[in-house]
Amino acid sequence: MQSFSSRLSSLSLGLCGVSVLSASHALAAPVHFAIPAGPLNQTVVTFSRQSGQQVALDSTLATKATSTPVYGTMEPDAALNHLLQGTGLDVDARQKGMLILRKAPTTPTKAAQHAELKKEKNTDEHITVLGRAMRLSPAVVPLDITEPTSRIQSNFISNNIIPLASVDDIIKFQPSIWTQNPNGPGVGKAETMSLRGFQDGQYNMTYDGIPFGDASDLHHTTSSLFISHFLGEAQIDRGPGTASTIGNATFGGTVGFRSKSAPSKAGVQLYGTYGSFNTRAGGLELDSGKTRFGKAVLDMQHEETDGYLSNSFEKRSNIMFKDEIQLADETSLTVQTTYNKEWQYTTQGATLEDYAKYGKNYGLCKDPTRQCYYGYNPSTYTSDFSYIALKTRLNDWLSLQNSVYTTGFEHEYTESTDSSQRSLDANGVTFYNTAGQKVATYASDIPGKYADAHFRNYGDTLNLTAKTHYVDVQLGVWADVQKDKRVSYAVDLSKGAIPVPGKTGSPYSYNISDTNTTLQPYLELDIHPMRGMTIKPGVKFSYFHRDYDAALNKSTKKPLDATQTFTSWQPSIAINQRLMDQWSVYGQVARGFLAPPISVFQVGDVGNVKPETTMNYQVGSVYRDKKWMLAADAYYIDFSNYIAAAQISVPGYGTTSTYVNSGGAIYKGLELEAQYVIGYGLSIYGNYSVNSAKYKHTDVKVASSPNMLASFGLLYENERGAYFSIIGKYVGKHWGLDSMTNAAGNTQFANQYKIGSNVTADLALGWRIRNAGSVFREITPSLKIGNLFNNRAISNFAGNQSYGDAPLYWRNPGRSVFFNLAVTIP
Repeated sequence: MQSFSSRLSSLSLGLCGVSVLSASHALAAPVHFAIPAGPLNQTVVTFSRQSGQQVALDSTLATKATSTPVYGTMEPDAALNHLLQGTGLDVDARQKGMLILRKAPTTPTKAAQHAELKKEKNTDEHITVLGRAMRLSPAVVPLDITEPTSRIQSNFISNNIIPLASVDDIIKFQPSIWTQNPNGPGVGKAETMSLRGFQDGQYNMTYDGIPFGDASDLHHTTSSLFISHFLGEAQIDRGPGTASTIGNATFGGTVGFRSKSAPSKAGVQLYGTYGSFNTRAGGLELDSGKTRFGKAVLDMQHEETDGYLSNSFEKRSNIMFKDEIQLADETSLTVQTTYNKEWQYTTQGATLEDYAKYGKNYGLCKDPTRQCYYGYNPSTYTSDFSYIALKTRLNDWLSLQNSVYTTGFEHEYTESTDSSQRSLDANGVTFYNTAGQKVATYASDIPGKYADAHFRNYGDTLNLTAKTHYVDVQLGVWADVQKDKRVSYAVDLSKGAIPVPGKTGSPYSYNISDTNTTLQPYLELDIHPMRGMTIKPGVKFSYFHRDYDAALNKSTKKPLDATQTFTSWQPSIAINQRLMDQWSVYGQVARGFLAPPISVFQVGDVGNVKPETTMNYQVGSVYRDKKWMLAADAYYIDFSNYIAAAQISVPGYGTTSTYVNSGGAIYKGLELEAQYVIGYGLSIYGNYSVNSAKYKHTDVKVASSPNMLASFGLLYENERGAYFSIIGKYVGKHWGLDSMTNAAGNTQFANQYKIGSNVTADLALGWRIRNAGSVFREITPSLKIGNLFNNRAISNFAGNQSYGDAPLYWRNPGRSVFFNLAVTIP
């Protein structure tokens, strides 16, 4: 009798590798399906192309079965379940990034269960999928999109990203994305994350569909978030999305991460990393398999490293728990929580003179008589993210999804006034009494500060989707309340970090509390006026309310009690036309909105602050077949009330940043992305983008916005276990600074500190050894070499020193080599 594995057909041309089994599938957006009834071996191929899912099933079962027709817009899991009605098949499991269809089980005996498990073990290594190499690429582009989208699949993450890596390392090869981590890949926080020239805080970031960001300016401390081993997939949407896209800064795009789902089989995985910069990390993953209490995963990891930069030690611990519970056939509940704690010495960049004198990896020094001493600059980051998500079908045409969540973040640190400063002339601490009179000055003491910033969010996302043959309706709301508290006071680091009263009689620099309330209701339609066409008109209303209560404001050094409300209607319309099964075109027009950051309350007249708004226009096309994936798009964004940072000189303090309304800016560009499957497990991938970000009526370019970005690579995977990839990243020239304030207090637009282009490359290789003896299900040794050719060029501007005003820079971290080992039992 012919074995199942020898008859397994690869009937999938959808190459996104997204499981439809996840109960909280934030990235499996509804797709328009038009699949007539027919032989299952044909209709599954159509489903795969339209949904972007990989599906495999026994060819003999497929030819004997006739599928049910599927029409309308729905999530892929619902469409596949409907397609399989009456066929006697159902989704059995996800293996190696694809869905396996087998006969729907009857009530099995224990012996039968054991036999089926044994058969699964024996067939795992023989499953093949047509076009397998494409799922290994840095990203794939779905056919049903209405804005430029790149989806990073689980296979790429597991093959090419070390388990301890932060989110910036996962997304760095995507079109129009630029990230840099000066302390080494996965080590410390990213100092730059840019999308089309929009900086962190100007685009949206989500985790399992839930937006999150810092209370001050929506930025994200990457090293305090989720390690790559906790993640299943990621998706970069380079556009404002449709009305149902929730978040406070969607106009710049959305970087979405999805937590991994627990495997269907129970097991234990031990994993670890050892490599450059004395980096060592270990983790333990416990998988429950399918039980009456759901499918649960508990993942724990700890990492310690000296870091690439001198005296920049870091240690970090992460834990994640997730349980997916099937309450009924059409109802699932997901419970998930993560906790992350990081401790590090924080660097602020270095001058060119210090790089030349102390090495290209200079970060902090060992001399306690100087502000650059590492012991004066410790930081602790703590974060958590928890939610409960319910997903249910209320009837044949109405479904509900709801997530209740809480997130928290705290950054507690002590630092010298300027940790890049080596000059002894910058030292000196002066104490004042409560009346503001000078008491004493200690010329050689180290000035510094203590600060603690922490916030907690509570929120809910609700979506109701009604489906009909021609029109689907989405009605939903996102509600979020954020409680924020931040304090800072001057300290004398030479005297055990004791508080230093200033001219106000108090050591406090600021003492701020604020509460931010966000409400975003939306209505969106999916209209299907003709075959292959989807039109998405919609409208979202954004309400952002900030209660700002400063006992001591940051810049004015006076109390401030302010309340501001910012609102905006955000209409959008998008269209996707399927020209043929493998080719689609799309277009989008949308209005964006972003409430001003907390910084403007600290330095300006709150009553004159206007929200930032954009008008986004973009068009594009996607083609994808067995061998090719081709995508191209063009975008134009009109940005009004651009609030930008400007450098100013403050008497008695030095150079610091203020925030000004820079009027407006125009963002525009072209983006190309392609992959070709050579065969025999090989594929080539590349993307190229030309990006322009300029202030209106000037030739001044927005800072940290490279004029060109590109990625290119060769990837390989052998079904017997071997894989490798070499991927390069090109970052074009850009400017470190785009505006300053002159002596009269007026903003001057000017580009300064030009950063040249550079190229880096990463190499990854490994081997999956399956069924190694009776104990080990899989053993995977792998090697990751970052910055293969050791390019340590200047990569970005890092600000100016507060004493002397010397410019600071970041460099590419040098070559790194990490050995990884993962062992799965049983």
